[in-house]
Amino acid sequence: MVLVDTLCYTLRMKYLLTLIVISILCCCSPIATYPPIEVDSAVSFSNSSYEPVPTILVTTIEYAHNRYGGMETAVYNLPEGMVGETYDIVTARVADSAPLQIEGDQAYHITELRVRGLKAEADITFPRAGGGYETATLYLSKSLSNPWKVNRERIWLIPVAQAPAPNYVATEQTAIVETE
Repeated sequence: MVLVDTLCYTLRMKYLLTLIVISILCCCSPIATYPPIEVDSAVSFSNSSYEPVPTILVTTIEYAHNRYGGMETAVYNLPEGMVGETYDIVTARVADSAPLQIEGDQAYHITELRVRGLKAEADITFPRAGGGYETATLYLSKSLSNPWKVNRERIWLIPVAQAPAPNYVATEQTAIVETE
């Protein structure tokens, strides 16, 4: 009888502990907005190269390239506030891609990114088939068992007069200096 009570107590504790761990993991989901709208002290704790931001950017660019087309190479422009390391990660993970470096070239411009736990929204300006640009909001989500994916999109019927300027920031190169 004591063994049964101990076993039940232990199983209940395991289930309770598992529930607590899952709750903590789900509640500690990152919140990020780019371009940053937070105060300077909050921005100092944020880094765009930390997950899930690069994965969401990759998913957004791949979706835009497959859905809207228009270019052989996926040239992209990330929101203001992205560090050079983020550009490197995205370029490495998106096949045949390059960051926008020359103003006026056609590109997919991610103008805003909002990450709220397991949901995200990305505003993207993309080349229109007849010339010019259009804007869409992509709604993304993920679950514990599924990767990030675009659930729906909303194309805004507001004409875009001019594409955004490049925000590319190169990764800082560290020089190795020999000292005697």
